[in-house]
Amino acid sequence: YPSVVLGSSPRGALALMKASKCMAAIEGRNYVLPDDVKKVAVPTLAHRLMMTSSARLKLNAGEEVIKEIIEKAPVPTETVFDGVYN
Repeated sequence: YPSVVLGSSPRGALALMKASKCMAAIEGRNYVLPDDVKKVAVPTLAHRLMMTSSARLKLNAGEEVIKEIIEKAPVPTETVFDGVYN
């Protein structure tokens, strides 16, 4: 993303993890779903991006970048082992 000078730090990743866990708890679960991460990613990460000068002039540039990344990122799935090796 050319408008991003510097991405989120490891502290941003930790904040995303904690916020995702909180969202799962609010929903009554003790495990995190990909949708939990998607719900909290923008408010948790967008302000942590260092944007170019021209991007900072644009309103909500960080939010747009995070939303685009979330839309493009594949959702992890779990394959259940059926007992047959291919």
